[in-house]
Amino acid sequence: MNLIPINDDGVIDIFGFKLHTDDILIILLLFILYKEDVNDKFLFIALLLLLLS
Repeated sequence: MNLIPINDDGVIDIFGFKLHTDDILIILLLFILYKEDVNDKFLFIALLLLLLS
């Protein structure tokens, strides 16, 4: 039994949302930067653009 079901393409299906593993890493990085109170707006914009592409 897998705790996190990852298929061969690196896609995780969580509650019907299909996220690639690199998307999850970007989300975690955004969360950590936000919690550490980093004030680099261009970094946040660049990471969000990577997430949307």
